Amino acid sequence: MNKTRLLFIITKSVWAGAGKYVFDLATNLPKEEFEIAMSMGGKELLWQKLEQEKIKLYQIPHFQRNIAFFSDVFSFFEILSVLREFKPDIIQVNSSKAGGVTGLAFWFYKIGNRQLSNVKCFFTAHGWAFAENRPRWQIFLIKLFTKITCWFYDKIIVVSQNDYNLAVENKIAPSDKLIVIHNGVKPVSFLSRDEAQKKLLNKTSPLVIGAIAEWTKNKGLIYLFEALDKIKEKKIDVVLIGSGENPDKELMRKAVKKYGFGNVYLHEFIPEAVSYLKAFDIFVLPSIKEGLPYVLLEAGLAAVAVVAAKVGGIPEIIEDRKTGLLVEPKNPEAIAEALGNLINDEKLRKEFGLNLHKKIMEEFGFEKMLKNTKEILLS
Repeated sequence: MNKTRLLFIITKSVWAGAGKYVFDLATNLPKEEFEIAMSMGGKELLWQKLEQEKIKLYQIPHFQRNIAFFSDVFSFFEILSVLREFKPDIIQVNSSKAGGVTGLAFWFYKIGNRQLSNVKCFFTAHGWAFAENRPRWQIFLIKLFTKITCWFYDKIIVVSQNDYNLAVENKIAPSDKLIVIHNGVKPVSFLSRDEAQKKLLNKTSPLVIGAIAEWTKNKGLIYLFEALDKIKEKKIDVVLIGSGENPDKELMRKAVKKYGFGNVYLHEFIPEAVSYLKAFDIFVLPSIKEGLPYVLLEAGLAAVAVVAAKVGGIPEIIEDRKTGLLVEPKNPEAIAEALGNLINDEKLRKEFGLNLHKKIMEEFGFEKMLKNTKEILLS
């Protein structure tokens, strides 16, 4: 039986949400049905993990997250070269930059060749860039670029109902071109509470607040620092673990000094950081923009109480006062109040953690995501 040739494309090779998504799909789709290749910029942790899994890899040297005319032109030709060499039956693209450049390259690739008319191209939006906190003129241009990008694709997969609604409301793509497939999480092998705390803090602690997030403004960590400043009399330990590229790492260090914290532990990167989740009594994600964050699904597997901002697909995971506490974004007072409530109530922390664990097991399993994605790719 001829295998279906499937090419995944992603902008960066960092190990973050979108990277985890493509890794899980590429390594779990049935090998007897698919011949899989992956194309990306850089050779960081995602590349290294895929190499270990013996996935065929193509580097796009000029791929970068920000708009840069000459680099984008070079990356266009690099993707075109990959398409001509691998000759995929299906292309699955992730992240906004990869979406735009690949969409255009795919269109040129098919021009004048009727044999390529059956090649399908899918785009997964891991949160819309136009939902970010930007000047109005930038939002206008991003929406325009996003609409043009989506025109090239057969189907647009969105990871949350919120992203579906935003796309329809902003006329990004027709509703029949959009499909919601929630991220799904695989079982995690967690370190014990004491072992994880000793590795993160060099001690054990009666109460730890933690976050695992890329150090960027979209994650809203500056508002967490302001909230912690309001409750620092409680003498709790705080662990902040970075993921991805962490472009704001200097700002994080400056914030620790600014607020005079002696109990905040910064870890720029830890391999398999989610295995440390049981070190935390409270997990906090104060984002100002999200898709459907894997890390909250993983916090649920660890049965950790969660405080999270009410943005993106987060309310589809966290039901306020049932599976955690939701707060308005960019609101340090609300974050401080929610953290204070959980710090003072161990019973409530355990209740939220167990409720969230149950919800993740029932609604956000990886096999469900894999099945739904496979059906769409082969439709």
